[in-house]
Amino acid sequence: MRFFDFIALCLCCLIWGANFVLSKWMLTDLALPPFFFAAMRFSLVALLMSPFLFPLPKKFGLLCLAAFCVGALHLAFLYMGLKTAPASSSSIVAQMLIPFATILSVIFLKERIGVRRGIGIMGALLGVIVLIYNPDSLGFDVGLIAIILAFLGLAIGSILIKGVGDVSLWQYLAWMGVIAVPLLGLASALFETDQINLAKDAGWKLAVGVLFTGLLASIFAHGQYFRLLKSYDVTLIVPLTLMTPFWGVALGVLVREEPFGKQFVFGAALMLVSVYVIARRSKIVVEAS
Repeated sequence: MRFFDFIALCLCCLIWGANFVLSKWMLTDLALPPFFFAAMRFSLVALLMSPFLFPLPKKFGLLCLAAFCVGALHLAFLYMGLKTAPASSSSIVAQMLIPFATILSVIFLKERIGVRRGIGIMGALLGVIVLIYNPDSLGFDVGLIAIILAFLGLAIGSILIKGVGDVSLWQYLAWMGVIAVPLLGLASALFETDQINLAKDAGWKLAVGVLFTGLLASIFAHGQYFRLLKSYDVTLIVPLTLMTPFWGVALGVLVREEPFGKQFVFGAALMLVSVYVIARRSKIVVEAS
């Protein structure tokens, strides 16, 4: 894996880690309706990316399906889950993306994992569990089922991206936004209430949340994720996203002064070593280009 691409994926995971914390705060502390907030996020994406909608690619139907799975489907279930599910349980359940994507890529893309990458994936998963495990905040919530469905949708979308053909990341983002806005807007109108008053109460905080999630989490991070999936195996890129919960916990330590102890050090060390093992397993080794 090229050094530039590895750094780009690290930045994506940093942004997603911060986005996870921010979204949880927007949905719980500010009590924003999940479908409404997701629709606001994708409205910004659709507006900014609209110049790239045309001309339509040859595999337009497949592009729409991939964009739907990664965009509207993933975010709708994720925000529904984050609204009620405990933070630690949510972070652990979110790692279901790795087995989902790995199984699908082996079945449909005929990718091979290999012993070393398999050990790296298991080590990274274990490191993440050690890193975020907190028995005091664990518990079952129906929101966890929604989070599982969210990452199943993301896994399916990740597989579909491999087959979209000659599509730029800008066109992919444009259609992801255009498809998501009416679907999420309709869901909000049917199942949520008092959206306008809650948005007014949130004020500038909502604006900051939409800008961060739209510009950084969607346009930059998901755009780079799309680009990397087209260049590398799913079984390489998806396991490396295990860096996301590491950044979420690290930001909590740095910004919110959360406890920093042996559990954090051991979990982070195990995860980072495993990430290196996963990256080294690819045919193109992590090196400067």
